[in-house]
Amino acid sequence: MIKTLLLTGANNHDWARSAPFCKELLEATGDFQVDLTENPDEALQDRAKLDTYDLYFVDYNGPHWSELAKTNFIETVRGGTGVTILHAADNGFPGWVEYEELCALLWREGTGHGSYHEFTVKMLDKAHPVTRGLPDMLGHPDELYHRMVHMHGAPYRTLAASYSDPATGGTGDIEPMVIVRKYGEGRIFHDILGHVWAGGGMDTFESAEFQRLLIRGSEWAATGSVTQ
Repeated sequence: MIKTLLLTGANNHDWARSAPFCKELLEATGDFQVDLTENPDEALQDRAKLDTYDLYFVDYNGPHWSELAKTNFIETVRGGTGVTILHAADNGFPGWVEYEELCALLWREGTGHGSYHEFTVKMLDKAHPVTRGLPDMLGHPDELYHRMVHMHGAPYRTLAASYSDPATGGTGDIEPMVIVRKYGEGRIFHDILGHVWAGGGMDTFESAEFQRLLIRGSEWAATGSVTQ
């Protein structure tokens, strides 16, 4: 059983729907046990309890955590706890160097996106456990982030990418949509996809392909392999 701490409670996206959805999605596999907290700063205070988790699932974009919470988070990840970074979680914590290194690509000055629309997510890396055997995601409804900022020279591996069409407000470039990296002993699955506004539809999350990617990436981050 993959013991998971889902960190949420603040976001410019609709965390009140996305976070419970992700908890239910992971637990429905029978392989994850998910504790959801809307107060990450408090949950990250207890180092002994944190050492029992295999995975942090970050659906949070809000105020900075305390120094103790940040230290505990980073030290446990360096020690081997996996991390899933979901969509706008890569917008957060400007100036927290370790978190920026962990994410590798972040929404910073110059980043943007065009209109919400359907686009193809192409699986570029067929060798990685997360994307091995997966077909391209055709007509995926989402925000397509462009000009993500590569922070602090952090190394990363691109698993999937999309063409950012100028016709929908994009750059005309191929933009990374899924990346992974190691951070100390921890594995990081960074899913740049995953948009939902308050009051809007849940089309992105209702996509079976998106769900499959999120499950596989989270399992890999926690265990280093994929059985789903």
